[in-house]
Amino acid sequence: MQRDTHKTRIVIVGGGFAGAYCAQALEKKISSRDTEVLLLDRNNYFVFSPLLIEAGIGELEPRHAVVSIRSFLRKTEFRMAEVDRVDPAAQQVHYRLSGGTDPRVLGYDQLVIATGSVPRLPDVPGLLEYAHPLKSLVDAVALRDHILQLLEWAEGVEDPEERKSLLHLVVVGANYTGVEAAGEFLAFMRRVARKFKNIQIEDCRATLFELSNRILPTLDERLANYAAGEITRHGTTIRLEETLAQIEADHCITQSGERIDAQTVIWCAGIAPPPFVAESQLPTGPRGYIDCATDFRVRGYENLWAIGDCSLNPDDAGHPYPPTAQHAVRMGAHLAANLTAVLRGRPTKPFRFTMLGSLAALGGHRGVARILGIDFSGWIAWFLWRTVYLLKMPGWGRRLRVAVDWSLDLFCTRDDVQLGVHRLREQKREPPPGPAPRD
Repeated sequence: MQRDTHKTRIVIVGGGFAGAYCAQALEKKISSRDTEVLLLDRNNYFVFSPLLIEAGIGELEPRHAVVSIRSFLRKTEFRMAEVDRVDPAAQQVHYRLSGGTDPRVLGYDQLVIATGSVPRLPDVPGLLEYAHPLKSLVDAVALRDHILQLLEWAEGVEDPEERKSLLHLVVVGANYTGVEAAGEFLAFMRRVARKFKNIQIEDCRATLFELSNRILPTLDERLANYAAGEITRHGTTIRLEETLAQIEADHCITQSGERIDAQTVIWCAGIAPPPFVAESQLPTGPRGYIDCATDFRVRGYENLWAIGDCSLNPDDAGHPYPPTAQHAVRMGAHLAANLTAVLRGRPTKPFRFTMLGSLAALGGHRGVARILGIDFSGWIAWFLWRTVYLLKMPGWGRRLRVAVDWSLDLFCTRDDVQLGVHRLREQKREPPPGPAPRD
């Protein structure tokens, strides 16, 4: 990429919440006459992750849960590319254009790393082969198609125990994503199951595993207990201080050695830094996240910055901020202000932010929320959940589309069919002992 040597170049690696909002804020703060901003990401969109599960189960059109980076950013130059590593000593980014294999090099004056995170995948046998991650829109839609396939299989099964195994969801990790996955996907499965004459609602159930001693550990304990009671009442069994030791196509084994029959394992047990961080040999903390100062500078560098899920951004007490969307958005804006200050020869400011609240959907139009110190639960919390995220959606056009999706869902019957864009694995079943039964 040819460089205008008269301009200061700011390169942002990663177009998620943190990177995209940083670029957008820079557009408002700096002049394009003497500074150029380039953003690199493997996708030309970012997912509005709070609505990921709703898009997966069909509560809203999946394409309405993604935001076009080119539409979101007006002045920033965008390259759809896969970044292999960065070389801070040479001030270079090594990357490949999307779909290409030729290595390319991009120089920079200031570099922002906002690559997000990847699912944490420990060395559990069968995890990569059989578990379903829930990080992208592709993951959510594929899981929806998988559940619909299991319902179709279960309709033709005569053995009630086999039917229950087919319709058993196992979720590992009781963070916000895990609790929402257990509640929303189970509610989705039970709603669709009413259309099948051979399936009982009670056949559809979920088991939620959490290695700590309670679910939603970052939420107020009273609300977390309410959430536990609600999802338990609607068909989810909670297993605390327990996780899986092995996963197979039709069952899994717990650490205590118990066999659990299920053909769906949803893995939500934490996140990890992307491999790109280790490849670049950047300063990291104990778990491999990029180690940063309070102004987002990577420790040991003056022109290297990191924000979002890939980094350890400490507060004044030295504790890292949690990897949430509301933190990433504000980190992006604050880093833009610090970069602007550096370009103008002014000192940077440390990032200080107190969470405005926490929200979680539990399925079946129920939720929990804490907003500005006030606790809500049940239907009102679910309504606030939708209202808050509708207002956080970038662009009034997209907000209108989401609002129309939700409104139509109140009056129109949904077609719960597979989208047919994923290749689903075949069911593993033992051959029948005798002649196949007639339909």
